Amino acid sequence: MEELQLKAICEPTRIIILGLLSQSPLTNTELYDKLKRQNNRIVYRESVFKALKKLKAANLVKRDYHEKIGYRYSLNFKELKIEGALVIKIK
Repeated sequence: MEELQLKAICEPTRIIILGLLSQSPLTNTELYDKLKRQNNRIVYRESVFKALKKLKAANLVKRDYHEKIGYRYSLNFKELKIEGALVIKIK
């Protein structure tokens, strides 16, 4: 699993998404809006969805359904250790 997780976080947009989710759970649309404002660059909704899909496949984020707002994504870890590579701690 560690290799899959390492590959999942080796892309700038995914790292930013993890940072945003460390602050609070967000929907796909909320993430898209924050990325668009934060980076002053072109961000496509599809790229945010694909990034979330990869992070979810690596078990780094989880998705919960809320009736009024749809799916909300949140971190699925408090500390991520990849042996010989890095340690990420969420406070």
